[in-house]
Amino acid sequence: LLLDYLATEDTELDRVARYEFMFFRLLEQHRQPRALYAVLSRNPTVFVDLVSRVYRGKQQPRRQRGEGEEALARHAWWVLHHWRELPGLREDGSVDGQHLKQWVRDARLAFADADRADIGDEQIGQVLATSPPGADTIWPAEPVRAILEDIGSPSLETGVHIGAVNQRGVTARGVYDGGQQERALAARYRQWAKQTAGSWPRTSRVLRGLAESYEREAQREDALAEITADTE
Repeated sequence: LLLDYLATEDTELDRVARYEFMFFRLLEQHRQPRALYAVLSRNPTVFVDLVSRVYRGKQQPRRQRGEGEEALARHAWWVLHHWRELPGLREDGSVDGQHLKQWVRDARLAFADADRADIGDEQIGQVLATSPPGADTIWPAEPVRAILEDIGSPSLETGVHIGAVNQRGVTARGVYDGGQQERALAARYRQWAKQTAGSWPRTSRVLRGLAESYEREAQREDALAEITADTE
């Protein structure tokens, strides 16, 4: 209620975002941290800072974190894990490609300065995985595909793959269903990979990798269902 009141009183967005960050775990089941997510979408520096709290630099030696640092790192990870809004996403579901491109560019430069280029690209890729389908109904949207093609970063592509898998969340299935769900997903990604192969080759490779991943998972689920059937 207090956060809603601050929002209605036109309180500075960054200030409300700081409160939402502090109380993030308490708000989880009650209120979306709208100001915090808006700041993350507008200002990639905040995103880079959170990632830097969680992951050390490539040349940074390992060291024991203090209790406060460790708590902040866990909290930052939780925020990053739950933020699933693509920068530049409009209310109508379309994507402001220019805003997204600039956001990614600024974030990559900041990660490079912070000695976190590789993990930075992977984390950016997970953000890109929150993309809606494009105007052609193929996922991800065209501005995201353009970024993948232009940058050509394997770490970025790995992040998209990880993000897509993570967004699926927990699944429920019948005891003997096997990998039906995974085969359906694999077929969808395989079709998208074929449709993007000509104009978006790197995107097609990511989609093909997702299809192959789900095909392997389908085989594992089939094997588990078979074992269950044999033991009953």
